[in-house]
Amino acid sequence: MSFINDDNIKRKLQELSPEELKVLEYFIQNVSVGAILAVRELKMLYRVEDPKAIIRRLIDKGLLEQGYGCFSLSRPLREALFQVKNAGKV
Repeated sequence: MSFINDDNIKRKLQELSPEELKVLEYFIQNVSVGAILAVRELKMLYRVEDPKAIIRRLIDKGLLEQGYGCFSLSRPLREALFQVKNAGKV
């Protein structure tokens, strides 16, 4: 996690459970997903037992956001990932 400059986000990522990591990886791949589709895919494809509860925990930790009928990566996390992606393009 040394590639992320935001210490708050870095700390939150290091404290995630394996199930939370699985869900967060899903959202890193998809960025923003409709609520119904996200729950279905996480259950069926990722074998997450209770995706709603894990999504709620990630929202409470500030790593995901809830919009109108969708879930997305939080802005601070998107910005941190953008910085990592563009670090080598100076």
